[in-house]
This record gives sequence, structure tokens and C-alpha cells, in this order.
Amino acid sequence: MKILIVDDEAINRTLLTNMLYNAGYKKCVEAVNGIEAIEKFTEEQPDLVLLDVVMPGLSGFDVAPKIRQLAKGPYLPILFITALEDKDSLVRCLEVGGNDFATKPFDRHILIAKIRAHLKIRALSEYVEEQNKTLRLFNQRVAREHSIVEHIFSHAIVNRPEVQAHFNCFLKPAETFNGDLFLCEASPSGGIYFIVGDFTGHGLASAIGALPVTRAFQELTQQGVSVSEIVSELNQILIRFLPSDMFMAAVIGEINAQGNRINLWQGGMPAVIIPAKTNMLLRKFSSRHMALGILEEHELNTDTDTINLGHNEQLVVCSDGLIEISNDDGDMLLEDGLVDIIKEQMTEKGAINAKSLFDRANAHCATSTFHDDVTLVVFTSKPIKMALHSQVESSFPSVHEVVLEAKHLKEPDVLPRVLQLTGQCEGIQGIRSIVYTVLSELFNNALEHGILNLNSKLKRDSRGFQQYYENREASLRVLEHGRIIIRVESLPMKGKVLISVEDSGQGFQWEDKTYLARTRSSNDECHGRGIPLITALCERVWFENNGSKVLCLLSTQH
Repeated sequence: MKILIVDDEAINRTLLTNMLYNAGYKKCVEAVNGIEAIEKFTEEQPDLVLLDVVMPGLSGFDVAPKIRQLAKGPYLPILFITALEDKDSLVRCLEVGGNDFATKPFDRHILIAKIRAHLKIRALSEYVEEQNKTLRLFNQRVAREHSIVEHIFSHAIVNRPEVQAHFNCFLKPAETFNGDLFLCEASPSGGIYFIVGDFTGHGLASAIGALPVTRAFQELTQQGVSVSEIVSELNQILIRFLPSDMFMAAVIGEINAQGNRINLWQGGMPAVIIPAKTNMLLRKFSSRHMALGILEEHELNTDTDTINLGHNEQLVVCSDGLIEISNDDGDMLLEDGLVDIIKEQMTEKGAINAKSLFDRANAHCATSTFHDDVTLVVFTSKPIKMALHSQVESSFPSVHEVVLEAKHLKEPDVLPRVLQLTGQCEGIQGIRSIVYTVLSELFNNALEHGILNLNSKLKRDSRGFQQYYENREASLRVLEHGRIIIRVESLPMKGKVLISVEDSGQGFQWEDKTYLARTRSSNDECHGRGIPLITALCERVWFENNGSKVLCLLSTQH
């Protein structure tokens, strides 16, 4: 440590120099007047100044503020050494920039103690300043990196305006980066794929998972794959890229070209709501799957639900950040509170607007600060209007046939493997998701009813639904005989695809019109949706071999 001693009397300078030397401060610089003190300070940049008050020319009161201006560090201790004892003079020592004072004749122990205390404060101040400098540089670097990442996100995670125009959206991130995700892409069949995702947490750490998800979603939708395939692929990507404590809750759907049917998969998200003014008409579809990025492929259930919408009927999808808004008492809005707000808006406006719905929900909030990201997406049922790029059909006619014996039917991933194989069939790219939906329904019907003889009436409620699938697993375990033959024939010159699924079971009375009527009437229940759904998707559906073989003709023309 270097100390500057300023005093016009040589004896005082010598006394102070010796005293400091004995106390361990070897570097002392002397100045005999105020002008020399300023010069010495500029040259030496000492760590502490001992300054006499009364000197010829510039007094200590004049020198202190000038030295203070020249000081480069955050804290320069200036101690006045003075024979003045009146209160006003001592107060002025502090007012002009001094940090402390010692009156002559000064006590050696007290003066050294004060010097040590002030030098300790200076060292601490320098340390704090260095830390602040490091922190400022760090903040600048982080801000720059955030700016770069934000630029990447804004260009990588973007929806085409003509596609997003079919949705009414509101997104509010809790921080700069959004841990929620909304993507939409046109499907080759003239409809729209969409995904509303919610990653664990919020901010940059959660948002980083959006990049691989976005890329995969865009690539898969261009291929026209099924929702189940998208779910499976995204789950594998998230398991591969994200740490084990991160996952993505999601609603993934495909809207048909007419805008009146949605094939939907929900995992770990709040219920999807179809608004109405009353409880009787309002519909809720709760998530029945785990979030993505948790289960391995053989554990993941990719089954989807089909939701039919009337003209101008709406579908409301939100992340949990909306229903977890809390009031002053800590009570969350929850799904019931959101339903009440939706019914109020339907009564007043006749339709749901995403921003207005958020504002009403926000009125429930105790603070303007949100602890989670909020995403709200509303789709109104009407025909999808987008220009489709017509392509000249140059595919070759092809036939894919798969024969599944009992040992194959027991494998947990048999259906995804069959779908993957048939996806290679030429000429179906534009209706691939429709082909997959039809195949999934036909395969499950053939397995569960033709081979295992299960009764769909068990699925009338949630308890029966669970019992049904327990019976399914038990029957599969003991299955020794049974066969399902799947055949997909592409006829590109005719713009058709012919699908047939045949099982070795006893068939059913498909000619019985009352059976079909009963099936159609149960379309809104948990069972019996298969035949009406397939009929709606295909140009023609017919049965052979006493109902054990079903054939479906689909058009590849949009």
C-alpha cells in the first residue's frame, strides 16, 4: 500500500513516515504543500492520503476536492491531520471530501487503526468494483448471446402467415424466451397440422427444446404423416435431446380441409374446450396421455381422438400457465374457472376471442407478473382456404401386403411398424395421415373384435375403459392363434388407394342395418366410432367374408 503524506512541516512528515514504516507501510510519498500534493498524487496514485489542513498557498480544504476528482479508484481514503479542534473545522474536513480526521498531537495507535480500517475499506471497494466490472462484462456477453439466440428463434420458429391466419392466438412469455410453443403447417391433403407445446419451466432453458421440435414438425408435416407418427417422432427427439428432468406437454392435431374434423392427441395439457353458453352444450376433452419426452417408445400411447365440429364452432387450446393464474388468496383459476369465463364470453359475444379471454382470466390474477408462460389458441370451424401446389402424379402402381400371425400381434409396436411400411407406398403422400387413420381403426377393430372378441360396450365410462384395455392385454398374452392380413394398393393413374384388412375371426353381421345405426348413434361415446369415422374418410367402404374382411377405397385427389 502506498500512502501520500502532505504537511508543510518536515518534523510532522518525518514522524508520520517513521510511524507508518514501523506499522508495516514501507511506501510513503511526501509533499510539502498543496500544489506538490496534487502533482505527487497524479504521479504516484497512492492508496491513502494524510492531509494537513493549514498550509501556505492551497490549504487542505482546497486540496481534498481536487485530489478526489483525480482519484481513479472507487474509494480513496483522505484523512485530515489537523491541530484544529473546533467543531466547524472538523465538520468541514468531511464536507470537502475527507473520510476521517486525526487531531494533533495524534495518538499513534488510534491513527494506525484508522489507517488500517480505511485501507481495508479501500481494498474491499476495489474488490467489489472488480466484481462489478466482471459482472458488467458478463451481462453484456449474456445480452449479446440472448440477442443472437432471440434472432435465431425469431427466424427458426415462425409460422406461415396464410396458415396462422386460420387461428386466433395469444402468447405471453414469462421471460424473454417462451417455453411455450405454437406451430402450424399446411398438410398435403389441404388441411392444417398444429401443435401447442409447453416445455418444463420457462425462459431460455425451456425454450431451447423448441428448435428440434420445430424442425421435425415442419419436415413431418410436409410428408403428410399421421398425428400418431408426429407424436412418436417428437417423443424420440425429446428423449434424445433433453435432460431427464425436462419434457413437453402438448396438444397435436390435424384439421381436415373442410375444417370440421380434428384428429387430436393430448399429453399432459389442460383440457381442450369446445365453447358453448351452457354446461349441457359445452364439451371438454381432457388429456389422456403422458407428456412427450418421458416414456420410451414401447411405453408411449399414440392413440388419437377425432373431434367433429359444427360450422363456426370453436376449439380452445391453452397451456397450464393460463389456468394457474392466482388471485390474492392464492386460489388458481383452474379449468372450472376458465369454463365459467368462456361461458360468460359466449353469452355476451357469441364467440371466443383469445386476447379477450386472456384479459378476463388475467382479471383473476393478483399481480401483473406471470410465473409461467401463457399460450391461448382458438380455431373456428370453417373450410381451410389455402393454395395447394398441384403435382403431376408420376408414381408407379404398387402393392404392400403384411401378414401378421399371433406372435406378431403380441408385439407392442406392431401397428407403428405396419404404418411405417405402408407409408412407403407410392402415391399416398398427399393423404398419408388419412391412410394411417383408416389403417389404425381397421387394425384395432380386427384385433380387438375379430381376433380377441372384446366387447366395446365396456368402454361406456372411464372405469369400463380401463377394464376393456386390461382385458385386451390379458387376451393378447394368452393368444396362440389368429391372423390379420393388411393390403394397401396404390392406383396413381386412377387417383385411388385401396385398403383391405382381413382377420381370421368369425366376422359380424355387417348387413344388419340396425347394427350400423346403433354404431352411428354411439359415435359421441367412448366406443363405436370406427365404422362412422372410416365411412366419413373413404369414398366407399364394403365388407366380405361375413364381415371378417373390410375394404376401403380412398381418393388421392384433394
